[in-house]
Amino acid sequence: MRCSSSLPKISFSGDKWGSSMPEDGKRFGEPLRGGLIGFGNVALNAHLPVWQQSRDFRIVAVVEPLPERAELVMELLPDVRIYKDVDHMLTDGAVDFVDICTPSCFHAELMLRACLSGLHVFCEKPLFTSSGHLRQIEETASRLHRTLFVVNNWKYAPLWKRAIDLVREKRIGSVRSVYLAVLRTPDSGGGISNWRQCAKFAGGGILLDHGWHNLYLILSILEERPLSLSARMEYPQRKGSNMEDTVNLVLHFPGAETRLHLTWRSEYRRNYGTIIGDRGTITVDDDHLILESRTGHSPVRYNFPEPLSRGSHHTQWMEPVVENFYREVMDDRVRGTNFTEGKWCAYLTDLAYRSQSSGSCLIEVGDPFQGG
Repeated sequence: MRCSSSLPKISFSGDKWGSSMPEDGKRFGEPLRGGLIGFGNVALNAHLPVWQQSRDFRIVAVVEPLPERAELVMELLPDVRIYKDVDHMLTDGAVDFVDICTPSCFHAELMLRACLSGLHVFCEKPLFTSSGHLRQIEETASRLHRTLFVVNNWKYAPLWKRAIDLVREKRIGSVRSVYLAVLRTPDSGGGISNWRQCAKFAGGGILLDHGWHNLYLILSILEERPLSLSARMEYPQRKGSNMEDTVNLVLHFPGAETRLHLTWRSEYRRNYGTIIGDRGTITVDDDHLILESRTGHSPVRYNFPEPLSRGSHHTQWMEPVVENFYREVMDDRVRGTNFTEGKWCAYLTDLAYRSQSSGSCLIEVGDPFQGG
């Protein structure tokens, strides 16, 4: 039996939280204790500031094997316990959740180990570089009533919140076409050890990096399951490189077609695109939107103080991500909403790589939720 073309709901309406108590017995006013795994740039500049501002969470532990980074932890967080490896933190039982900020290749194993230890999991994107452990991770989290959550902060950028609201308000009618482009310079990414430029650690190139964000943006705009996709990728000229630095991805939906262009070959940074409906168009251009209606109304421009392409950490976009993580931890009626979105991104990414390896052929999108 074929699944419905509608996606499971992957956004929050802002309703009040449910009244159910968390299964670990903690009260709503008691902060959940967290352990950061990895203290690189994303942990320091994007995650930690939000945890420190939150009344619902408290970072009490950090796993960091590099001496120079551990020294930084001691300087910034003198009351936090520092571990050289994950096992010691897990066996101490001092945390309620982990925040995984490691290179992508370690995500699946760390998620599984945290779940087996009965912890909630907050993880940087992408979820996995390989989905081999997916079923075991899900089954363990479900059995122990724990939350699996992946960072999806781009959908909370003020520009994208406004654009998605305009789509949901039917200001351009039914969406028929989406085009998104992400331009970055060749030196983009890398982190402390430049790991995003290494296939062993990153698991993939720009598709796993910027592509992940744009996939959940597309799913949020259309709110339905794609029917098929095709991908064409290009690789750096240097010898032996197997990390795609340019991607052209096409997704076919029941009522719309989307095109995604990603590149690390640009001379400048920019995010832009169009969302075309049967009654109007939304133009996205880094720090502003333009809403054009076919009903005779004058175009409306929405300006935003920060361009999408500025920086890479976007701490202010993380606040609603952390709030929604807390909501899923505390209310099992919405638990799994975010992970459903993450599974779709992982699944579509896998299909895109499969399309590329098969000569950019068109691949039918099945149901990633059947058969575990």
